[in-house]
Amino acid sequence: MTLPPVARAILREPLTQFLLIGLVLFAVASVARDLRRPVVRIDEAELHQLVAYWEAQAQRPPTATELQAMLRERIDEELLAREAVRLGLDREDLIIRRRLAQKMAFASEDLEPVPEPSEADLRAWYATHAVDHVAPATATFRHVFFSSDAEGAEIRARAALSLPRPAEAGQPFVLPLSYVGAAVRDIERDYGPAFSRQVETAPEGRWIGPVKSAYGWHILRVERRVPAAAMPFESVRSDLADAWKADRRTQANQAFIRKLRARYRVEVAGMAKPPAT
Repeated sequence: MTLPPVARAILREPLTQFLLIGLVLFAVASVARDLRRPVVRIDEAELHQLVAYWEAQAQRPPTATELQAMLRERIDEELLAREAVRLGLDREDLIIRRRLAQKMAFASEDLEPVPEPSEADLRAWYATHAVDHVAPATATFRHVFFSSDAEGAEIRARAALSLPRPAEAGQPFVLPLSYVGAAVRDIERDYGPAFSRQVETAPEGRWIGPVKSAYGWHILRVERRVPAAAMPFESVRSDLADAWKADRRTQANQAFIRKLRARYRVEVAGMAKPPAT
């Protein structure tokens, strides 16, 4: 296309050429600056995760408008987080530091996945941690309650022992009046050590008392006791595996921490020697 003489004359002017060169340089600089901008990328996996969270809460897929709102919120969150890190707002925040430390601890577990324990591993763990796999002592018993708020409660409890049917002499009670296979430790928690000692030592099949608790007076009849005993290996196999793997994860995490300590020099104000590592 042939330009008019006036246009050719304008293009030959130094000022025009200077302006054109300036526009080209500005465009190139803008493109280069845009290429250098950090990228916030929401990949397909994260998009699916956002939608899954929404569906779990709303029990339906999000609409197009709702999806756009979710994406705007996620992008704004990422922008604000990156800007906070750029400005160093994360450096003196105790909560953020602890959260990062927790995430790093979890990430270190993924670096060396814990293998499944072998049969020998489980057997060895069972043998060395037998105390952790003991079925508690239990008791089956009945009791009759006499409120300490009522006058002569202890005397009435003693008198009930001579009745043909002492269980009919008591008062209503907030806790059960009979127990089947109750753990003695739970009885101590609910009634106190004096009561639980009587449950552990009273002769079976006979009413005894009165026995004091925090609630009042009781007469007690123990029907059956089962002493504490080691639980069979097969019944606790899954618990053994969980405990074994938890121990291995702890050991791996401690080893990871030792490696990190070796990479840093620790200095504590006012201390010639920092805490032992």
